[in-house]
Amino acid sequence: MSNSSFPSFFVVFGVLVLVIVISGVFSARRNRERTQALVSYAQARGFLFHPDGSGLEDRFSGEPFQRGRRRRASQVLEGTHRGWPFVAFDYSYVTSNGKSSTTHHFSVVSLHLGAHAPMLQVRPQSAFGRFFSDAFGTDYHIGFPQFDDAFHIRTDSTELAHDVLTEGFCRRMLASPERALRFQGDSLLLFRNGRHDPAEVDAVLAQGTELLALVPPHVWDRLRGTSGPTDAPV
Repeated sequence: MSNSSFPSFFVVFGVLVLVIVISGVFSARRNRERTQALVSYAQARGFLFHPDGSGLEDRFSGEPFQRGRRRRASQVLEGTHRGWPFVAFDYSYVTSNGKSSTTHHFSVVSLHLGAHAPMLQVRPQSAFGRFFSDAFGTDYHIGFPQFDDAFHIRTDSTELAHDVLTEGFCRRMLASPERALRFQGDSLLLFRNGRHDPAEVDAVLAQGTELLALVPPHVWDRLRGTSGPTDAPV
């Protein structure tokens, strides 16, 4: 390298450092603003907010959980919406290929069912949907072409899939097709890649509770048991 190239090298290096610093400052500012928006939202709705969600990263199985390393739950909202207890949080993990690392982010909302359900997963037929490994359950088709084209279904219980995926339930999902849905144990999970904000949490809580209201009463009776107590709405 000639002596004349040294000034150019330092100029380029200095510009790169400046860009990285400015990017970091703006990213930190956006994170602070989003956190404050979630705090204000929680206070207005009577929800609880926790910046750290330690323990939630191991609470669930299946996608997008139990992948990668440095798994973390954060920006947690907790409360009750239309009688259904819920927790909403950002989830992230890191993968690497030996040369570089990638952090994957997801927005997760979990509604507590007050019952125990077999696994039933409905995920979009999209770039996000192709992220799924589909390692559990078996494929299921409902014979509703618009829905079958938009979503991929896997389940441990064809009975549950048949009873839950009514025309009304499917049309409600088609109205908000960007999120995956999974009945799993005592929870209904709704999630997508990315991070949530107050407006989205409101919309997903509305979607989730509307979907649960469309589950036929005889399904709740079967899932809860005829004599067992429940803390979910009836």
